[in-house]
Amino acid sequence: MERLTERRTLLLHRLNSLSPTARLPPEILIEIFRTTCQISESTEQPITPLFFGGICQEWREIAWSTPLLWNCVSLHVSRKTHGSQVNLLGEWLLRAGTSPLFIKLTSEDEHESIFCSLRAIMDVLVTRSTYWHSLDCLLPPQCHDILKNNHFPMLTSVSVRPPKGTISTFSEPPNMFLSAPKLFDVDLSGYNFSSMVLPWEQLRRFKTQFLTVAECLKVLRRSPSLKECHLENVYSPEILFSVASETLYSSLDLLDVTLIKGAAITLLDSVTLPNLRDLRIQYNGPGGFLLSAVSSLVLRSSCNLQRLFIEKHSLKEDDLISCVETMPSLNHLRVVALGDSTQESTSLTDKLVGMLDPSYSSGQPLLPNLVSFEYRGQLACNPHELVRVFSDRCHLPQPANQPSSSSCRLKRVEIVSTSPYEVPARVQQEIHRLMEGGLHIELRNLDASRT
Repeated sequence: MERLTERRTLLLHRLNSLSPTARLPPEILIEIFRTTCQISESTEQPITPLFFGGICQEWREIAWSTPLLWNCVSLHVSRKTHGSQVNLLGEWLLRAGTSPLFIKLTSEDEHESIFCSLRAIMDVLVTRSTYWHSLDCLLPPQCHDILKNNHFPMLTSVSVRPPKGTISTFSEPPNMFLSAPKLFDVDLSGYNFSSMVLPWEQLRRFKTQFLTVAECLKVLRRSPSLKECHLENVYSPEILFSVASETLYSSLDLLDVTLIKGAAITLLDSVTLPNLRDLRIQYNGPGGFLLSAVSSLVLRSSCNLQRLFIEKHSLKEDDLISCVETMPSLNHLRVVALGDSTQESTSLTDKLVGMLDPSYSSGQPLLPNLVSFEYRGQLACNPHELVRVFSDRCHLPQPANQPSSSSCRLKRVEIVSTSPYEVPARVQQEIHRLMEGGLHIELRNLDASRT
């Protein structure tokens, strides 16, 4: 029986050697392994190098000896599995060698036992802190002392957040960032801004929440290299105009602001952003503000704004038109009007549609460089005219002195009506024809199937 088993193993090995994959060079197999692991990152059961090691001896030898297959450490921490994770993690890190480590830790809940598990895992991870490239995780206070006693010479990106129960008390972030000379991307949502010790001058991307207007300005003032800034839940307890007398210059390319008080719009009155290309303003609080603050920022900054995203209640069509008229360079516009028929909010009407018409009779059409248009709100416009205008914008003649890559033809339209809106069959047929011609277009009611 032993001889038969050996004979059978030999025959299976010879059969495997005839497989097309067996004739692939190791370099190609490694790329296939890496691509497979990357594709599966967002799945519930991601494929890891351990999978390839279970296929055959040759694949196991290749996988075990390729550090780049082990440099992504993605763990879902639970009370049941953290013991085995800790035991496996040390060996995993050794196989990663000196490759930069991309670390992501998730958890099913926030419980004291989970915090202890995270502490145990972090104890192992910091033994290779010199190779950390990015860190994304829930970070309970139990882990802070580990981090502040280590150095992170390769660390470029950090996204850490405190347990939800501590957000309301504005816990202090870990004191680890000054030992990261290459750190440029920081997300500290949920931490107390006044206690943040950061290498501000080297930051290029920053995200946080629950700041006053004055604290937002302090972020921009401290960060001369900042290119992308995400500020959530900005409020203004100060007297209106208390910060408006100061105009701060910044080199931001992208500003993403969520306001929870209308007075916080004074943030836009207090900055000049000549390099701004992408502006996102969201407001879900009571009352509102006029979009003149947005157009004033753009005019004052003389910036070449490319993308604008506005989300707010009580959005007036005339206010929107006055705003975007100051932005001829705009090529991506997204508008979310949260108001309903019971609120003082107007819809998308034939007036705005007519001004978008390339044959607009009263001058240059609105937004001549528009490539993508998204709107979510009430509709009160003729569906035939709406689709005709988009069709005309899609089929604009190409200027002879411009390459096709710089075409200003409309390429994408997504309109979602928050109130009942009938799309006649003939209009639906035209939409399908436009889609076949290359225009990505959707016109539908909220919670309805796509047209």
